[in-house]
Amino acid sequence: MVSMLIILIMFNLDDSLGFLLNRAAFAMRRAFEKRLAKHGLTAPQWAILARLWEEDGQSPSVVGRSLHFDRPTITGIVDRLEQKGLIRKARDSRDRRVIRTYLTDKGMALKKQLQPLAQGVNRIASMGISDADVARMKDCLRNIWRNLKA
Repeated sequence: MVSMLIILIMFNLDDSLGFLLNRAAFAMRRAFEKRLAKHGLTAPQWAILARLWEEDGQSPSVVGRSLHFDRPTITGIVDRLEQKGLIRKARDSRDRRVIRTYLTDKGMALKKQLQPLAQGVNRIASMGISDADVARMKDCLRNIWRNLKA
């Protein structure tokens, strides 16, 4: 009982893994969104474009699950990207119940402009950290994700 009390007294929010992860993620997103604003995009919109650059023609639900967006969120973002002329929706030719999302030429062209922005933010965030430590950090973050997603 005494040892638990000592642990609780010694807890410092600034040393909390969750607090540090959240603060770092917030700072990275803010830095990235500043760069994306010049293109009229948000980080979630970019994430959907990035998934489609990896594999065009995915259904919004598949893209949403891969990004951990709920259905209303993915629907709204896909609609906004369509309004901007960056993607188009079409029914699947084999299963008319399924909607697919495809990049337009304008959406595909953004890849050359936006990927360097994302890489730049990652480069700034990892300044002073060795490539080996960055790789270990990514492994640790993936482990944290696996540990907590259940």
